[in-house]
Amino acid sequence: MFQKIKQFVDKYKMLKKNDRVLVGISGGPDSVFLTVMLNLFQHLYKIKIFACHIDHQYRKESRKDAEFVKIFCKKLDIPVEIKKIKLKKFSEEKARDLRYEIFYEVAKKCKCNKIATAHILNDNAETVLMWLVRGCGLKGLKGIPPVRGKIIRPVLCVSKKEIFSYLKRNKIKYCTDTTNFSEKFTRNKIRLNVIPQLEKINPKAISHIFELSEKLRQKSVDTIPKKCYNTFSPKEKTVFFDAAKINIKKIKIRKWRFGDKIVPFGMDSSKKLQDIFTDDKIPKGIRKKIPVVCDGKKIIWVAGVKRSNDAKITETTKNILKLELNHRGAEKNRER
Repeated sequence: MFQKIKQFVDKYKMLKKNDRVLVGISGGPDSVFLTVMLNLFQHLYKIKIFACHIDHQYRKESRKDAEFVKIFCKKLDIPVEIKKIKLKKFSEEKARDLRYEIFYEVAKKCKCNKIATAHILNDNAETVLMWLVRGCGLKGLKGIPPVRGKIIRPVLCVSKKEIFSYLKRNKIKYCTDTTNFSEKFTRNKIRLNVIPQLEKINPKAISHIFELSEKLRQKSVDTIPKKCYNTFSPKEKTVFFDAAKINIKKIKIRKWRFGDKIVPFGMDSSKKLQDIFTDDKIPKGIRKKIPVVCDGKKIIWVAGVKRSNDAKITETTKNILKLELNHRGAEKNRER
């Protein structure tokens, strides 16, 4: 089990040395299992684990769940934050949005650069089927992404049966949320009625659904014509490079310096940035605020203005490096 999850984590590059990871723990079997796994990974990846429990206060047992999480995290020597929320009218969507909002707040407080959630194979299957029933396009079939920004899902490759088996074998206790057995919610109807029938037809049904989701996510990247990656206009805020032709470790961002030159995309000779700014009618007052992205000493992108002719995407390109201008970040710089 440990090796299976490690391979999945490595495949999607979820963890690296010195990461500070906030794990969302409800006290249920999935989040308890995730916390145990991340605790085992601490020394291997040299990471620091923090935990956050959110008490929705819509069940009488929720106080006991919070107390269980406190004791559980204390045994593992994991710092934990307990947060309480109460919606006037409970809905899955509102509760989920509020949970993530709190996770981001606590992550910021604990200086965590990653947030781990306990989504598993079954959750992905439920999500895909839910979207399918509602009438979705291919996007819905992509299911739950293993990584989304700061959010990582290390146990997305594990089924509920595997989790129960592991917890039972290792005599690890967990809480049971009785609302998971209510058919009031669409997801529960799929979980309790549809998934079991699919597994009767094929025990590997949820694994096959996940494989489909992975293929569709990969295909959405692969099917973009490679020639499209090379196009760039001053209005575009995203550029793409052949990752093999860039020394990612040497990438740095700095301000424009007098005398800076770049070989603009589609050209063979260099051109001064000052001349590019003049040609593009960029006011002198903001030129120093435009990020200049370098690969070592070589300028590869004047963000939002001009990319270089280096590391172009070709038919032999295997990995693509995407650089994106953050509008909010740019606005903050202007405010300063």
